[in-house]
Amino acid sequence: MCIDANASQRRVAQAQWMRKDAEYQSQALKYWNRETGAQRGMELAATGFSRTTSNDYQRALHVAGQARRSYETAFTKYLRSKGSVDEGGRARRRNTGMTDLIRARGALDNAVANEFGPNMQRRYRARLLKMQSVQAKARQGLGIRPEYGAPVLQPPTDRLTGALDIAQKVVSLATGIQKLDLFKGGDTVEETVNQGQEAAQAAADAAAASAGLPNYDYSIPHFPGGTYNPEDVA
Repeated sequence: MCIDANASQRRVAQAQWMRKDAEYQSQALKYWNRETGAQRGMELAATGFSRTTSNDYQRALHVAGQARRSYETAFTKYLRSKGSVDEGGRARRRNTGMTDLIRARGALDNAVANEFGPNMQRRYRARLLKMQSVQAKARQGLGIRPEYGAPVLQPPTDRLTGALDIAQKVVSLATGIQKLDLFKGGDTVEETVNQGQEAAQAAADAAAASAGLPNYDYSIPHFPGGTYNPEDVA
């Protein structure tokens, strides 16, 4: 099998993809944690807005009740101050206290109308702006959703370059052998092989003689059971 010339680049691309995927998973987990916190912050802001609005309405109802009680007290005082039963006809006195009673009732009605009208609207707008501000801060703290981005491109396999490289090495090796003049004087391949065997046998004999071992003939095949000589077979 030929060597892939782009193997190193492919491994680099795979390492880049693994690093990018791990970074994306980490950022996605962090975003999920921030998202839960932001959701809780928005829900708390909405709960606070609802509670404060309800408290404002309860306050307005309390003011209306206080106004009715004040009017009841004023009317009772008016009846006691009259001192006689109204039997009709013209009043002998100019001021019977009814004018003061009507004036007090008007002031109480205005207070109740202001409490349920402009005052409640002003408080409602303040509560709403506060809730929106808290929710905006929570959304800003959440940040931008992480994006995976463009894919990591992996180069294709290139075995042609590897094959050409091997062929070039073979040609270079053949050129080097030719420069060494191993095939001298037009010798055949068989003669060259015999010369190589003789050179190897001479080197083996010299090594055996120096080590005090018997000579080993490399021209005869050897097997685990002993030496096989074709001339001994009939």
